[in-house]
Amino acid sequence: MSAPPKLTVRATASSTWAIVGVILLLLNGVRRCVPVALQPFTQGLGPAGWCAYVLSGFFFAYAEGYRGFQQKFSPLVVRRALLLDGDQPIHRKVFAPAYAMAFFHARNKRKAVSWGLILGIMMIVAVVKRMPYPYRAILDAGVCAGLSWGMGATIFIYAKSLTTGKAPDIDPCLPQEP
Repeated sequence: MSAPPKLTVRATASSTWAIVGVILLLLNGVRRCVPVALQPFTQGLGPAGWCAYVLSGFFFAYAEGYRGFQQKFSPLVVRRALLLDGDQPIHRKVFAPAYAMAFFHARNKRKAVSWGLILGIMMIVAVVKRMPYPYRAILDAGVCAGLSWGMGATIFIYAKSLTTGKAPDIDPCLPQEP
């Protein structure tokens, strides 16, 4: 019998912290949205409202969850998290979730996209929080669907990488070394 092939990637404390930290960040978003998203079940909606509620869930699951998270963000986070081995500086390990999301030690364009995205999300959240019922509840239901999909995609991609020994085939957007 031949020995099993050596895995090219493995879980480290830092890579696990990166994934757990990102999941906790997304989970906090879901935690904040769920109470408002569930209001229609106690306060009711008309037929058009329920239709919008369901469509919002499907739209955000596809656009945010599948297209945004599963195809782009989650593979990038997992790829960068799996780079956090014993050779990395301590600050990258301590701030592993931020490193995995490319807030630092990334190409300038990727950092700009990451920071722009988070600032844009913060502005959208500020606007949506001021919306009256039922509009906010309808949007929050969709956001919950998208964020939940994103958490699941991130966990799945990380687990798949660990079991197959292969990191996602995506550019980790590391800066050019001098």
